[in-house]
Amino acid sequence: VHAFYYLWYGVPAVDGKWLHWDHKVLPHWDRARRRRRPRRAATAPRRFYPALGPYSSRSADTLDTHFAQMAAAGIDAAVLSWTGRPDAAAVSDTQGVVTDNAVAAAAAAARAHGVGAAIHLEPYEGRHPTSVRRDLEYLVGAYGDALHRMPRRPCGDEPALPVVYVYDAYHNTKEDWAELLCPGGARSIRGTAHDVVAIATLLDARERALVDEGCFDGFYTYFATEGFTFGSTARNWAQLATWARERNLHFSPSVGPGYNDTRVRPWNRAATRDRADGRYYAKMLRSAATSGADMISITSFNEWGEGTQIEPAARPERGAGTPAVDSHLAYEYPDMYLDITRKVVARFKHTRPPEAEL
Repeated sequence: VHAFYYLWYGVPAVDGKWLHWDHKVLPHWDRARRRRRPRRAATAPRRFYPALGPYSSRSADTLDTHFAQMAAAGIDAAVLSWTGRPDAAAVSDTQGVVTDNAVAAAAAAARAHGVGAAIHLEPYEGRHPTSVRRDLEYLVGAYGDALHRMPRRPCGDEPALPVVYVYDAYHNTKEDWAELLCPGGARSIRGTAHDVVAIATLLDARERALVDEGCFDGFYTYFATEGFTFGSTARNWAQLATWARERNLHFSPSVGPGYNDTRVRPWNRAATRDRADGRYYAKMLRSAATSGADMISITSFNEWGEGTQIEPAARPERGAGTPAVDSHLAYEYPDMYLDITRKVVARFKHTRPPEAEL
């Protein structure tokens, strides 16, 4: 069980300025609709408030608390958001935050609590097999010993390699990925010191060809909005699990507690999913656990801007330094979603998935 973990938060006391807690309102992706909906300043760019208060992803105390919580909930690895190499011309984060400088501390804190640290390779302008190979050379060279490892395939005698999730893999073609991930590809990492377990997003049913022919080792669905894509629709997970077993691929259906990003994307209300006092999350978790998949990914531990976090939340007291206090939502109790995770994950780990159909 893996959880997506975001390293882009900062506070003035640690980082010299606010990072992501002051997230800007994002314009609509369609230009015509963007003109009809002028941008406005955000008052509080999240619907929930962290029980820890706004924090820095570079705070040792925060990291220690987070990974202790993950370990107690049965989460095996945190998938760390990575926005690009320190020498890259641009980062993938819309707010311009570089997360590479937080990876080492996060990986060390994770290891101290018996939690792994995988990488979430975010898309960036100009991403191509050549640049991704440089990314992997950098990541494995800089952090390889600290990264979570698992076998390339669910069954068989495969080596354990660092795990890298590739977000929005469809931005590149299957031919592009084959150059990098297939043995014998023009830029292949297979069998090199920088080889990894590469797990691609799968949004549309047609992207199975990209996963298979691009030589990925598995796939995940990411979105916490049930029904938003083919991949994020729970009723499709059993057939995806069967397809993965037939090819000996990892399949990680992604589950979330709900979705609400209307503070940063006010035009995106159609994607909102109410938490239903934990019922939405519990149902998604159970669907993933009984799908026949060999893995589960949680979206997310702490993506506060999109309202997908399972991290403890509580309404702030007045005067806590945050605007729009009365509009913050709350859980039934702060650890509610960690407790749901712990209970369902414990059952999942005691149920062996079907063998790969080799």
